[in-house]
Amino acid sequence: MGLKVVTGRSELRELIRVAAAVAISIVCVHAASQVAPGRDGDAVAFRAQGKAIALTTEERSAIAARIGELMVGCGMNSISSPQIFAGRALGKEWQQARAGSHLHVRFEKALRSRRGSLRISEVLIGFDDPGFIGPELTRHGGEIVGHVKCDGHRSLALMCATALQRHLLPGQLRSCAAYDRIGEARKAP
Repeated sequence: MGLKVVTGRSELRELIRVAAAVAISIVCVHAASQVAPGRDGDAVAFRAQGKAIALTTEERSAIAARIGELMVGCGMNSISSPQIFAGRALGKEWQQARAGSHLHVRFEKALRSRRGSLRISEVLIGFDDPGFIGPELTRHGGEIVGHVKCDGHRSLALMCATALQRHLLPGQLRSCAAYDRIGEARKAP
């Protein structure tokens, strides 16, 4: 296939249309590679210290399960207890968490919280706190929701998952020493 000289406006428009379609395809492939599917179509992405961390299918599935168990049991959120979140800009927190080290899970089927029947299709948890994880944020239908009073044992189970441990900050690793002593979290009711 040789090069063709573009001689008219219609040929130039067609060349621009094809180039735009190729560029969009490249962007879509790149975006899809950033959030890899786990079990049942759940998508899991982990970034640490500015790098996307590759996880196996089994690791993504285990992390999606742990994050689901954690988030559906959180005691309070910005919908049910707005007064607790009055001074927080959750949209800005979402952007800041996405810019730093974080875990992002997009569930194929939205979860439902145990308290208040909040629907959860995405979870974003920051990993930049020197000793623990947070903030715990969810999104469904474009609405960002903040969560507090989440099970500390389940938070440790998530943070200290084998696949994530080698990418934790020193203080977070020290927190995992407590998890190593107490073991796995009990199964959700």
